[in-house]
Amino acid sequence: MYNAKSLYQKRAGANSKEVARYSRFIFNGHFIIFLSIAFGALMLQYSQLLKALPDGIDYHLIIAFILALTTLAPLRTYFREADQVFLLPYEEQLDDYIRNSIVGSALRRGILFTVLFVILLPLYHAGEYFSIHGAITAYLTGVIGIGIGLLLRFYFLKIGVSNMSVNILLFIVLISGIYMSLDGSWFSGLAALIMLLGLLLLVRNIAEHRVYPWETLIEYEKDLTQQQYKLINMFTDVKGLKDNVRRRAFFDFLLKDRVYNHEGMFLFLFKRNFVRSKDAFWIIIRLVVIGGLIIWLVHQPIIAAIIGVFMIYIVVLQSSQFYKQQAYQLWPQVWPVAESKVVEGFQKFLRQLSLVVTIVVAVIYIVLYPGTFYYALFFFAIMWWTNQQVMSKLKKRMVLLKD
Repeated sequence: MYNAKSLYQKRAGANSKEVARYSRFIFNGHFIIFLSIAFGALMLQYSQLLKALPDGIDYHLIIAFILALTTLAPLRTYFREADQVFLLPYEEQLDDYIRNSIVGSALRRGILFTVLFVILLPLYHAGEYFSIHGAITAYLTGVIGIGIGLLLRFYFLKIGVSNMSVNILLFIVLISGIYMSLDGSWFSGLAALIMLLGLLLLVRNIAEHRVYPWETLIEYEKDLTQQQYKLINMFTDVKGLKDNVRRRAFFDFLLKDRVYNHEGMFLFLFKRNFVRSKDAFWIIIRLVVIGGLIIWLVHQPIIAAIIGVFMIYIVVLQSSQFYKQQAYQLWPQVWPVAESKVVEGFQKFLRQLSLVVTIVVAVIYIVLYPGTFYYALFFFAIMWWTNQQVMSKLKKRMVLLKD
């Protein structure tokens, strides 16, 4: 029989094992090489930035903004839909469970906060004003704020306050405390924590005698689980990921070249499902936007080219997951068409999508670095190579499934 502590540890351990299992597929040899190159390029650019910081920029505000965003930790309770029935009689004994979930969530986010703080500390040191006391106070404000914020998040959920409102409140209070601490006003960080503690006591008194909002907590955990799956799905296929669909009428012109025969039907269906997919479509858009911003920010042609190659590799890799989401559904199986036509249709879809993305990234690079425009040829080379690798593995998998 599980008690509250062991039940949380069992569920947290199961989630960790699931993430570790997917990590083995994500961090393969090619991806590790690209990550190493990208990390080295960014660190080189960062070191060059520290040697000659541009004037007129409030670096304390930038650091405070990044750190304050990091303090907005999600509360992972791992509650399941059946818990509102089976754990309902033990609601008064769940304090230990919630306490363990808060501690576990705080430790995970505290590690991330510490890593980012260490990375940003040289930027703070290279600025016009540096104070060791300010750095220590900003760090403690963020770390303690993570714990208080998680407690506040639970009690606010208990009384029905939206998660977005909690994020806005925590962000405003903590960014002001961290920013003023970096500017040398160490007592401002303490004031921010005192404010959060006072609010915590008030909300705790309000929520103390209220029952658990099971539907709210379970829905919140479902959203966090889907976000975790979406992040993993950017690199490998994930079981249990739900994709929402909506029509985007402004993209209907992309579907006018539909061909109702064995050769063109699956190309059309892959395109149609992609432009109407909520998750897959916006993941690609976000990757392209992020890649373009990084290429613009680095101000180094070679590093920007490496980042462009890396982003195209990731986009093609992510697009390959769309086949697994669609081709194993019912619609490719009910039509009297050979399975090879499904693969051929997806191959055409992947080529068209990756070509469009590569052209967009290449245009961004050429506009920003016209003197080294020929580096953009590497974008098309990596696009072709990654397409070949993806389709080769996909065809081998189809053969294995037949066996």
